[in-house]
Amino acid sequence: MLAAACLCAAVAPAQAGVMDFLFGGSEKAADASKSGARRRSWSLHEFTTIRLVPRESGAAPNQHPVQLETEALRQQLAQVRFVVGSGTQALFAADELGELVEPLLEAFANATPDEDLLLLSTSRRGAGLLSQPLGITARLFVQGGQLQLLVNDARYEFVNEYKGTGKAPQFTFGSRSKAGPVALRSAAGSNQRPDWLVVSTAMPAAPSVATPVAPSVAPSVAPAAAPKTVAPAPAAAAATSAPALRPRDPGYAEEVEQRLLTLKRLRERGLISEEEFQQKRREILQTL
Repeated sequence: MLAAACLCAAVAPAQAGVMDFLFGGSEKAADASKSGARRRSWSLHEFTTIRLVPRESGAAPNQHPVQLETEALRQQLAQVRFVVGSGTQALFAADELGELVEPLLEAFANATPDEDLLLLSTSRRGAGLLSQPLGITARLFVQGGQLQLLVNDARYEFVNEYKGTGKAPQFTFGSRSKAGPVALRSAAGSNQRPDWLVVSTAMPAAPSVATPVAPSVAPSVAPAAAPKTVAPAPAAAAATSAPALRPRDPGYAEEVEQRLLTLKRLRERGLISEEEFQQKRREILQTL
């Protein structure tokens, strides 16, 4: 389904933000005016936001609200790739996921069975400060105990044109009824459609490591008069008793540092409480 829109861009005080085009300024203001109202939108920065919207017409109810694990969601999304030419590329950058995971967890916990999550995430993804930020547009929901990810745009160019003309772009967030142009891949998921990926809400399984088998040794028969001897166990058998260690990604320490900095920014912006900050900080440090 096509959603006319954009995120909250501060081009001029008199000009409406992109989020107002996307979701409607009156609805946004109404949410903010209600004391204790259930939160339905998370604007992380210019051109990056998460929003709860009514689920698509005719779709089965979602399994919301749902509590997802921080590290499980991060690792599952980190494995999502999209097809580019004859190869693939990671859909999300590590620092991008560092910003998105906590708000996504809160959105899933706040959602009702009648709501989907819309995601617009815009980032340069390591391309350099002079490069144009590119957008990801996606729809997410949980059904059948699994996370459903529908991506319409993997690298949408709209920022420069919007800033130059002030004209709000058109965003499509993926739909159950209409396939988008992106082809997704994940070693930890399966495809409902090329643009529709189904992944577990649990931690992805570690790659299996084959255990070497020690060669069998035929028993030797000693002469009757000779003393009975016992051959030492093959060295290969002893080596297999030690558990295989899973190697760390070379960029893992940098990724953990980025996640801690992102968590700190979320606390400073009031998006999470001090108690939530300390809890998530402990969870991140325990992965070291």
